[in-house]
Amino acid sequence: MKKTFLILVSLLLAMSFAVAEDIEVRHELVTEEVYPGESISVNLIVKNNQGIDDNILVKVDQTALYPLLKFSAFKEVMPLSARKTIEAGKEGVFSFVVYVRDGIEPDRNYDLVFKIKSERDPKMEIDDYRARIPVASPEELIKISTDLPDYISPGREVLFDVKFRNQANLLVDPADLYIDSDLFSKYYSEILYPTPYEITKSLRFTPEPTAKPGNYQMVITAFKGKTLRGRLVKNFEVTANPDIESKVYTRSGFLTREITVTKYNKGNVNVDDIYEMPMTWFERLMTNYNMVPSKITGGKIEWRMTVAPAETKTLTIKTNYRVLFFAIIGLLTLTVVIVYYIRHVVSIKKAVFKMRDEKGAVAEIKVLIHVMNRTSKPITNIKVVDILPNMLLLSKEFGTLKPNKFQKGEKSSRLIWDIDELEPGEERVISYRAKPGLHVIGSLTLPAALLRYTNKDKRIIDMQSNKVTLFSPPPKKTEE
Repeated sequence: MKKTFLILVSLLLAMSFAVAEDIEVRHELVTEEVYPGESISVNLIVKNNQGIDDNILVKVDQTALYPLLKFSAFKEVMPLSARKTIEAGKEGVFSFVVYVRDGIEPDRNYDLVFKIKSERDPKMEIDDYRARIPVASPEELIKISTDLPDYISPGREVLFDVKFRNQANLLVDPADLYIDSDLFSKYYSEILYPTPYEITKSLRFTPEPTAKPGNYQMVITAFKGKTLRGRLVKNFEVTANPDIESKVYTRSGFLTREITVTKYNKGNVNVDDIYEMPMTWFERLMTNYNMVPSKITGGKIEWRMTVAPAETKTLTIKTNYRVLFFAIIGLLTLTVVIVYYIRHVVSIKKAVFKMRDEKGAVAEIKVLIHVMNRTSKPITNIKVVDILPNMLLLSKEFGTLKPNKFQKGEKSSRLIWDIDELEPGEERVISYRAKPGLHVIGSLTLPAALLRYTNKDKRIIDMQSNKVTLFSPPPKKTEE
């Protein structure tokens, strides 16, 4: 508002004029205002009201140019004087360039004094014509500079200075100073005394290691109240920083091993990393992992992973031989139990021995039944039953034990042996002979022998032996 008022006043004053009896003077400013340290063009217009041509001399009052005077606002005026012949009733224009001093107070008016004189009539003169010149505050009242580097590495401390210089003879109280970027911000409230006055702010900051690489701006502004009086934009670049941190932990237990591979990206760009591990085909059968391998060769597994900035990826490799171990233990235990059971039970086995004649035909068979008590306790009330098909004729030849009963049936006969008791480890071998009633050609299956006994718990147990097959080839033909 103050600046606008000064401009309006200056325009009105610029059109002001001085009048002598025969000379009329006024001035015009080529530009509306001027800043400290700059120049402005002033046109002094003189009208000759006489009825005759006249030489007019215009001089600048040089007292306004003395640098030691407090009211001296001007450094130089060119030219200091000018002479021109003006025809009767006409106007002449005298042009001057006025240089304003750097250190004067802005936002006010300063007068430049001219002396106008007729050379034809020395008494005709104006010795105090004032051209009022408005001096405004520069748009960049506060000049800002910085030595911030053009390139910044993430994760490393940056030291730099910012300078604020008051360019006018004007007190700025307070000056609000802002330093802003995507990576760093700072605010100050300072008093900037009239020029020459400058303050320096030494700053430091450390960009995050994960700051994205690329171009950034630091905008530095200075305000007087709500008016922007200084601004600087500094461009800088955050460089790429590939930085991967790898850690491998191994934990072993009973027949187990767990390897944990941790990849942490401390940088600001994606990083492609590889982890390799030697592993045989057998180890792979016993191993699980939480990531699918990228490549598997004969003796090596490879994992490839892309880790983003500030991201952690974990690969877990677990090798477990316990399942195999316990499977083997279980199998061995089952084998032992089976062997133990076989060796510690009552068993009955049946076997057949063939006796052939001179033609190769089966002439007689001998049947053996083997009963053994493999338990640790005696068994009692033992009964052995064997079935003999009727196509085989029982011989009267028996071994050490003769059957207690013989039962003849339609298709077969039953032989029954009774044994009172068998002590642990005791056995009995029952044998008998039989002859084929007909010539047997091919195979003949003899039924299994039956065993019944009472165990230590007074339980009756029934068992049977294996079946046996009797094979008889065709008889050999006799040569005639």
